[in-house]
Amino acid sequence: MKEFYEIYRDDFKYPSFWQDYNITCAPHFHSSIELLYVLDGSINAVVDGKPYTVEQNQILISSSYTVHYYSHEKESHSILLVVPLNFIPSYSTVLSKKVFAECICKDADVNGEVLHCLKQLLLQKECRESTANIIRGYTFVIIGLIVNSVGLVDAGEDNLLSKEILKYLQNHYLSSVSLNILARDFGYSKYRFSHIFSTYFGCNLPEYVNALRARHAANMLAETEAPLIEVAMNSGFESVRTFYRIFKRCFGMTPSQYRSDYIAKQ
Repeated sequence: MKEFYEIYRDDFKYPSFWQDYNITCAPHFHSSIELLYVLDGSINAVVDGKPYTVEQNQILISSSYTVHYYSHEKESHSILLVVPLNFIPSYSTVLSKKVFAECICKDADVNGEVLHCLKQLLLQKECRESTANIIRGYTFVIIGLIVNSVGLVDAGEDNLLSKEILKYLQNHYLSSVSLNILARDFGYSKYRFSHIFSTYFGCNLPEYVNALRARHAANMLAETEAPLIEVAMNSGFESVRTFYRIFKRCFGMTPSQYRSDYIAKQ
């Protein structure tokens, strides 16, 4: 589910939810709200460059367009809920301009109620037309509980800057993207912009751009029969060798294995 979601994450009109063990992920963002409920163990997370440790029965909250990633040092079990803003229209306008005041909800009473709702969502298996109203109801309750618990604040300058950088990269990752160009376009020196980028996103610019290109390649592998060299070139990679190396690092398998695995699951 994680791999599939990373490719199509902003195309979903319904929430995505699943259980995960020892969750890890590379720095990423999306327009949706992402909630991570830790059932057991603890998870290390970074949200917009700030580190957090999420303990058992706590909820990590990633607002729309915040860069976040997870790692763990010990065993963990969690539930992940990703909610597109257009699925909760009465919150959509507010949450597109504001962020949650806290990234971790520690209120035991609130989290207990949220957990009950999450378990009910998991019983639905997936969201489709026949279950959409049930899932929408539980989703509204979850978001309402968390908003009431941690509150909302206006997005700060740091959040707005990271959002603009992400939008720029999302629109240009298939073309030539360099630190010099971005620094100039955003009005910073090369070295200052490099520091800002690594602080917010937990990686350097080439690593992030290559991850976007690998995700684009994964989509092509799944949806087309294009030769691998064509996939590599159309995904912004300069060579097939670089494509293979980056793709395997992002997905844990070669492009050929990914395509075969996808076909086998159809």
